[in-house]
Amino acid sequence: MTSAMRSARSARNLLMVPLALGLLAAACSNGGESAQGSTTPPPPTTTSPSPSSSPSSSESPSPTTSSPTPSPTPALEDGRHFGYIKSIDFGSQTLVFDLAYFLTGDEANQAAIEHGDEVPVPNDYYIVNDNPKLRTLQVASNVKIQVIDWGYCCDLVPGEIQPFVDAFSTNHHKWDDMYKGSETQYWLTVQNGAVTEIEEQYLP
Repeated sequence: MTSAMRSARSARNLLMVPLALGLLAAACSNGGESAQGSTTPPPPTTTSPSPSSSPSSSESPSPTTSSPTPSPTPALEDGRHFGYIKSIDFGSQTLVFDLAYFLTGDEANQAAIEHGDEVPVPNDYYIVNDNPKLRTLQVASNVKIQVIDWGYCCDLVPGEIQPFVDAFSTNHHKWDDMYKGSETQYWLTVQNGAVTEIEEQYLP
C-alpha cells in the first residue's frame, strides 16, 4: 500500500470517530428519555390550609342544649278553696277569684291573736285575707252551683248558671235574694285546673 493510500485511510478513520461518538450520544439521549418517561411521577403537591382557614375553638359552635320548658302552673291546685268571686264571665268560662282562708277553732283564735283581733273569735270562725292577688280560673262548662236560700235560711240549694252570673253585675242585693254575686263568699272545687263546683258559704 502506498503512503498516499495510508494517509487517506487514516483521514477517513478520523472522520468516523466523531460520527460514532455522535451516534452514541444520540443513543444515550434516547435511552435517558425513555427511562425518564417510565419513572413514577412525584406525588402531587398539596397545600395545607392556613391556620386562619381552620375554625378556632372560640368559633366552633357549641352543642345546642335545650332546657325543658316548664309546665304552666295552675292558678289554684286541685282541691277545695275558700274566697271571694270578684267577677265571672261564662262566655269565656272564666272567673276572677280572691283567695282567702276560712279558719275555725284554735286556728281561728291563733290567727286573730296574730292580727290583733278579739279572742276567742265570735261565732268560732275567722277569715284571713292578707294577699291582694287575684287569680283568673277556668270554669268547667258543667260547673255545679250551690247557693244559700236566704228566704228559708240557710240551706244550700242548687243554683242556675245565668242568674248566678247576672248577680255579679250589681252590688245591690236584698237580704233575701238567692243570688248575691260578689257580696258573699264561696268555696270553689278545682279539678284538673278548672272550677267544677261553686258553693256559697253561710256567715251568721
